Amino acid sequence: MEPTTVHIDTSSEQLSKHPVQFTPEDLHIHLEPIIHKMVASELSYSFQQPVDSISLKILDNPTIIKHSIDISIIHNKLLCYCCGRQHVYSPGVLLCYGKEQCSQILVNDNYYYYNNLEPSRLNLSNDQYRFCTQCFNSIESDAIFVGDDLTQTLVEIPKSLFLLSKNDLKEPEKMIDCIVCTRHWHQVCALHLDQIWSEGFICNTCHVTIRVLAASDKICNVKSQLKNYYPNQATDGYPYRTKAIFAFQKLEGVDVVFFGMYVQEYDEHCPAPNTRRVYISYFDTVHFFQLKIYRTDVYHEILIGYLDYVKQHGYMYAHMWACPASEDIDYIFYRHPCEQNILKLKCLQDWCKIMLDREQLQNDIKQDCLDSQIQRVIDIPYFDGDFWPIMIENNIEKLDQEDRGKQEAEDLDDPIESEHPTELSGKRKSVNTCEKKNLKKMTNQMLNCTDLLSVIFSTMEKYKETFFVIRLHDQTPSHPAVNDNKDLIECDLMETRTIFLRFFCDKNYEFSSLRRAKFSTMALLYELHASKTEKCIYSCNICRPQCEDFDLCEKCYNMELKHEHNMERLLS
Repeated sequence: MEPTTVHIDTSSEQLSKHPVQFTPEDLHIHLEPIIHKMVASELSYSFQQPVDSISLKILDNPTIIKHSIDISIIHNKLLCYCCGRQHVYSPGVLLCYGKEQCSQILVNDNYYYYNNLEPSRLNLSNDQYRFCTQCFNSIESDAIFVGDDLTQTLVEIPKSLFLLSKNDLKEPEKMIDCIVCTRHWHQVCALHLDQIWSEGFICNTCHVTIRVLAASDKICNVKSQLKNYYPNQATDGYPYRTKAIFAFQKLEGVDVVFFGMYVQEYDEHCPAPNTRRVYISYFDTVHFFQLKIYRTDVYHEILIGYLDYVKQHGYMYAHMWACPASEDIDYIFYRHPCEQNILKLKCLQDWCKIMLDREQLQNDIKQDCLDSQIQRVIDIPYFDGDFWPIMIENNIEKLDQEDRGKQEAEDLDDPIESEHPTELSGKRKSVNTCEKKNLKKMTNQMLNCTDLLSVIFSTMEKYKETFFVIRLHDQTPSHPAVNDNKDLIECDLMETRTIFLRFFCDKNYEFSSLRRAKFSTMALLYELHASKTEKCIYSCNICRPQCEDFDLCEKCYNMELKHEHNMERLLS
């Protein structure tokens, strides 16, 4: 059977049409990079703004180019961020400067206009003067006398300078730019008035609220192995201030948390080597920030903003451990969306490098140790919960086990002392043996210190792509890096990321969907508010008898029934 050829008449009105529909977000994603590339080109300068016919004295340009186009018009029409549409105002009635009984030019009527290039002239201060066709044609002379006030001296304008036009111009709504992201919004969509917000317009996408939810002073205790390894040299601990920093965005009228970070700040009063250092111990995200294409930029900006903050406060170094979470382990937020992409180790390292290379001077941890000419393990920065304190402890224990094994083997190989030593020779022998043991112990310890540093450096070489050291200043700032006690924010829930995570896990406050993230954020904000509110705790024997002592809730206490003893109000 031969195939049947079907001829389609493309001009037929009955042919079903399927026009392609683009959402505003599609337009932003695909066209905005092209617009920015055009603007960045040196050749685009003359095309970035509309032609100024008056200043260039090409008054006939609007009559020749009826629908002008330039990059700003393209940007505003195609890429208004708020709604993706073009809104215009319908033409209105215009003022006619002709006969007194004719005061208006109706919509869609033709008229003649004169562009005033010298608004400083007496009685001629407006930019444009218009005459309806009836008034213009009724003047038989070759010139028209024009003025703001007909009772004063009028200015004679040749009729040849007047241009014909039609009152059908639809004026586009005014566009304003977000002062943060520079994206275009209709002023009406933005609900913005400069008289109210004189500092400028910030769009909803850029209205990210950064909140420090907790700030408390702690001590990073030095572990026992390291203190024993460097007796009378290692400090007991390093004081620091820990902060919980979270970011929120208003989505559909509700605050939603999308970024969390825990940091440790060791100011100038902290002993070396932690002096003037900060450590970003954990950061975590849930992918609800809108728009999606700006998520990475926003995450980077929050981290860079924090680094700039500590830089301005006199800190010298910032440390960060790029350790990705696995799919079944949460760092801060309980249960991420299953569709969220969890970065693998290499991707996270590249993610951090891109951020730091853009703004900061960064080293890997081994190079930083070499640049600082570190000769002892106790001179390596030591942070609470970091990888290196654990690694140092494990290696010290391993070296100690090796030393004990060597010592036991050497003790078995020692020669047996003479059975009849004299008293003097015995004392000398004892002293010599003790001195030899002490000398040997010191020698072994020195060798072990060198071995330990070599082992740690070898490990750093292996993990150097994972640990970042950011140098914030080339020289130590003259102003001190001191934490202000006024900044303390006590909050048990936010004190550590483990407490925060466990609480949300126990309450089933998930971030697995936007719906649940809204609810969990609301619960978080309530808990933060409740933690700062003084609570009264009552155990009432009338409402709920449960123990031998006599307690009343506030409601029962205020009733006529009184207890024979004085009662105290308990607060917590």
